[in-house]
Amino acid sequence: MIGYVSGTVIYSDSQKSIVLTAQGVGYEVHTATPLVPNRDIALFISHIIREDAQNLFGFETADDKKFFEMLLSVNGIGPKSAFALVSHLGMAQIITAITLENVDVLKSAPGVGKKSAEQIILSLKDKVTKLEVGMVTKEKPMRTGIKVGDEKQIDAFLVKETLAACQGLGFKDQDVMPMIQKHMMNVSKPEELLKLILKELR
Repeated sequence: MIGYVSGTVIYSDSQKSIVLTAQGVGYEVHTATPLVPNRDIALFISHIIREDAQNLFGFETADDKKFFEMLLSVNGIGPKSAFALVSHLGMAQIITAITLENVDVLKSAPGVGKKSAEQIILSLKDKVTKLEVGMVTKEKPMRTGIKVGDEKQIDAFLVKETLAACQGLGFKDQDVMPMIQKHMMNVSKPEELLKLILKELR
């Protein structure tokens, strides 16, 4: 099984990239966004083997790779849907949506419908609450990797109250969730978090 690939990007489009290793082997890898040709890259790989195909899905961090594989354990969620969730929403936003049972946020990922979103919440809510994962790291925002254990955990009340207030003002959950994750480390009250979000939206 292939678990890690490093090399030079020799081709990339919106779905796949080809990474040429020092050994002269070019691996075709599913990537979330196009990569810059002629740049060196290192990716954690989830190697999916099916009867009719083998696919490599590339991630910047080992945490994203593990979470992608956790999503695959959900009944009805295949590699394409799981990859869309991780690449479109990011691990932290998925964890928040599962914890708060927010179907709409999960549905915003391409190819994920209401039933699939509900199944993800049902299957992973207990597992997610046991993860020792912070919402964001100080060095990197939510989409680039999550440190384990040394950051503030999800404050469900804070997030729920802030989301409710934003909904009342006409904002969609998927639009404000990244800002909630960005600022929640620095506040303790929903009204404080709401002020920061509104300031950013203006």
